[in-house]
Amino acid sequence: MDRKRLKFVVLGGGVLLSMAFLLAVGLKGSGGFVYYLTVTEFMQLEDRAASGFRINGKVVDGTIRRETTGEDVRFVMSDGATSLPVAYHGIIPDTFVDRAEVVVEGSLQDDGTFVAHKLLAKCPSKYESADEYESADQASS
Repeated sequence: MDRKRLKFVVLGGGVLLSMAFLLAVGLKGSGGFVYYLTVTEFMQLEDRAASGFRINGKVVDGTIRRETTGEDVRFVMSDGATSLPVAYHGIIPDTFVDRAEVVVEGSLQDDGTFVAHKLLAKCPSKYESADEYESADQASS
């Protein structure tokens, strides 16, 4: 191989290795692909005693109980098939309302309550037209 071609191959290999390194560091720093379980999937696990589970579901209507501290809330979340009582201490998102889609991260206690250290909430009306949201609201009344 001549000298120019060798330089090109070495330089190209260095660029590829640098890109692979940056990709690996980026995925590791962000936790890679974030996955969560549905309430039913979580309840079907044999070992639910570990911590750090992410669970997705919707807040069951009428179950939100805010404590006077302003940073404590209890509610029930469901995926439509299974329900799970949740306790959370921390800043409560503004979008946390009845029927909001939530993702909680934490661990299950001995009494069956999931104690969350993270609470993420989406507003249900954000993904529906105003007519659909109003008809769903009237149906629950």
